[in-house]
Amino acid sequence: MNKKIKTVLLISLIIALISTLSYCSAPFDTETAKIISIRKTVSGEGYILRNETVIENSSNGVFEASVKDGTRVSGGSSIGVTISGNYNEELVKELEDVTKRIDEVQKSGDFADIYASDEARIFSALRDITKEIRTNARGGNLSLAAQNTQQLKALLEKKYTSENSGAAQALLSELEAKKASLESQLGNIRENVSSPTAGCFYTSLDGLEQKRPEKELFALTTADIYKFPKTLDEYKKPRTHAGKIVDTYSWYLVATIPIEDANLISPGSSVTLSIDEGSPLSATVEAVNPDEIDSAAIIIKCTRNANGIFEKRTVNFEICYEEYNGLYVPSAAIRIKDGVTGVYVINRNEAVSFRATDIILQEEDFAIAKTPYTPPAEVPYSALKIYDDILVNPEVMRESELKK
Repeated sequence: MNKKIKTVLLISLIIALISTLSYCSAPFDTETAKIISIRKTVSGEGYILRNETVIENSSNGVFEASVKDGTRVSGGSSIGVTISGNYNEELVKELEDVTKRIDEVQKSGDFADIYASDEARIFSALRDITKEIRTNARGGNLSLAAQNTQQLKALLEKKYTSENSGAAQALLSELEAKKASLESQLGNIRENVSSPTAGCFYTSLDGLEQKRPEKELFALTTADIYKFPKTLDEYKKPRTHAGKIVDTYSWYLVATIPIEDANLISPGSSVTLSIDEGSPLSATVEAVNPDEIDSAAIIIKCTRNANGIFEKRTVNFEICYEEYNGLYVPSAAIRIKDGVTGVYVINRNEAVSFRATDIILQEEDFAIAKTPYTPPAEVPYSALKIYDDILVNPEVMRESELKK
């Protein structure tokens, strides 16, 4: 054989050997298909608005509520009285303070049923127990003396409770007498006040009581919402307002959010809403109103009850507008074979197979594939499953391997 030809063949063999060795040593990366959950959210501080009916009170009287804040009332039911007549602002203020103090004493826990205590019997029992302790101690019966001591302690506690109850009763009687005197000085005209509608009754007002129909509510702008803090700071409850009735059927979150988040949220879409780190609630986006700068007003309606929602005004919120659950797939691994989207997987024996996927979300670095997923009947490949090892760079494998 010609020497030149031999040299060419030798070089070819060396190149082939190098190529084979390069292939055998070529690294391949894998990622395990695992279940992940992706939530797209926006959070911040917003305001709770509700359908709230302000209760107007007589201008020449003082309102005295007969139901507690938060009480659910029906339309037309009595919620208190207006005391009118000889109106005096100082007396009105004093009457409000006395009424509040009476409520505090009744709630304090110090006011007990004093008629259940018989002080004379308590003192008699104290004398008897003291004698028994002295007798048992002198006689060396320390066990009985210890029992007597516990009985003495219980009697002393009962005596203390009786004394406190008596003091509380005396204070309560004094306050009620003072209240009656003030009411008499203010006038004897007591006019019943009824609830104008059904809902929860509250005496507190803050200036953000909703007085607009939903159409106007859904048209709120960022400029409107930016004024809310000033309204809350400067509001002073008019004497002619007795309180309000809160409609507990629905409530609204009103807030401003960055424009980049607003562009991802569509009016009419369903979202999950968390208030003050509470449990997520289903809600509906009613309006997204962008301004001319970098923000948007968002108005969300919810008909689900949340803890304290009918009392809160300013809240922290989290809106989840998209949520995906499925198999993690590296974006670099996704291929299309025979018109089918999928990935190559490799088993422990380094056997390679193509698996079909249904990509429901794709980002720059990763994607989420639907699971469980059953490919259409015409697709000749099995579906990607959890814990499959995905080839991130299938190009390092032989072409023959990739055809399996």
